[in-house]
Amino acid sequence: MVTRHVQRPSWSSYALALGTVLAGLLLWQGLSSPRAAYAQIPDSGAQFNEMIREMRTSNEKLTEIAKLLRDIRDAQAEPKKDQDRKAPTTRP
Repeated sequence: MVTRHVQRPSWSSYALALGTVLAGLLLWQGLSSPRAAYAQIPDSGAQFNEMIREMRTSNEKLTEIAKLLRDIRDAQAEPKKDQDRKAPTTRP
């Protein structure tokens, strides 16, 4: 009696082959086109000058804010000084 073994295709081998093909395509796509950062030539001097200008304007604004806060502090401190002067000091 002759026994025939029929091999059925394994789904795992098809899935492995499909995964390999997809990984190869993704790798090819990533290597074939350069990234945007490599295609640009940065002008570091202009960027540095722009940063300096922005820092100067922010320092000017912070100076104005500090001046306003000092003025508010001084304005609130004056009535307290007047109250301290008017209050009688009695010592036993």
